[in-house]
Amino acid sequence: MLPSIGMLLSVEMIRDGGSLAATFQGSDGCEYWLFVQVRLNKLSSGEHERVGYEGPVVLDRLAGRQISVTWQQARVLLAQMRPLLQDDRDRKWFEIIREALLAEGALPSDVNRNFDKAKTQKQK
Repeated sequence: MLPSIGMLLSVEMIRDGGSLAATFQGSDGCEYWLFVQVRLNKLSSGEHERVGYEGPVVLDRLAGRQISVTWQQARVLLAQMRPLLQDDRDRKWFEIIREALLAEGALPSDVNRNFDKAKTQKQK
């Protein structure tokens, strides 16, 4: 069973190269992520490019478990978060996650395909 959403904590792109997460507190008080893992393709130049997203999952951060969800279930969960958005940064990433879920993993128009993984790892 999927957790009910008590409070939206953040919506963001993860620094792993472009995975997307909507972090929320369930009505049970636990922290969850609605998460879509970025798919990267290594180019002959050694650089990486974003090619899309894997199927969505809900991560239970406390228990360390992962629940696979359908694209439709993920869209329903995300829609329940919309009224809880509080700032422009979260709204921006919300729309990007929404586009990725609607396209069932295709790269959203606002996400750059080019990505240099080495530069991102040095910034951590």
